[in-house]
Amino acid sequence: MRKLTAFWLLPISVAFVACGPSKALVHSQAQSDSLRLVVRQLNQQVDQLNGEIKDQKNQNGSLQLAADAQISQLKNQNAVAMQQAADCKLAKEAVARRMEEFNQALAAQGLSMKEIQRKATEALIQFTSAGAEVSYKNGLVYITLEDQLLFNPGSAKLGKQGQEALAVVAHVLNDNPNLKIYVIGNTDSIKVNRGFTDNWSLSTERANSVVRVLRDQYQVSMDRVVSAGKGKYDPVADNATAEGRAKNRRTDIILNPDLSRLWDLVDKQQ
Repeated sequence: MRKLTAFWLLPISVAFVACGPSKALVHSQAQSDSLRLVVRQLNQQVDQLNGEIKDQKNQNGSLQLAADAQISQLKNQNAVAMQQAADCKLAKEAVARRMEEFNQALAAQGLSMKEIQRKATEALIQFTSAGAEVSYKNGLVYITLEDQLLFNPGSAKLGKQGQEALAVVAHVLNDNPNLKIYVIGNTDSIKVNRGFTDNWSLSTERANSVVRVLRDQYQVSMDRVVSAGKGKYDPVADNATAEGRAKNRRTDIILNPDLSRLWDLVDKQQ
């Protein structure tokens, strides 16, 4: 009985021993496969991260190139701006020098506009009560002659007293050959009834009459004279009153330096 029992126990033991290592091997193999899967997944993640790092480096490189290009452009723009500022400074200094030279030439020629105003005022003082006035504004001298001094109502023909007044004006003009002369006719707002198309044509013809007398009787050089009419569009007083209309009916002789001649004088002195 004991032998039989031993006989049956031996195969069972052998079977048990044989089955034990096989299960461990299977389990180990499963663990190995699982680990290989994890490693593969990790490697994939590493590859992905390496790709992202590479892309980021490429983006950083592109951004750096763009930044370098923008910095270079800004440097160029700054250099251009600095050069323009330097050129502007030089230009302003040159203009300042030219203006100083101009002022010196102006003084050397005795063309002080204030002095011309004073002389014209003294010369025309006898006509003040008849409507002659001399003023200074914005560097220019204005000789204003009301129409009652120069013309009959509605006429562009100069009277005797007007020609006498223009003789005085012509003396001032001829004493200062470097002056430009603007003769501007003006009227009130009352519409012209006869002899002229409108107030504008009347004012223009009155200015032309003054210019012709300055040219023909007093030899004022016409290359420095401009004649024009402004009609009723430049009033100095209220057209609603007789006194205002009388002031608006006038001829303005405006004197200012002939800048081109003075610049020529400056250039000759250099």
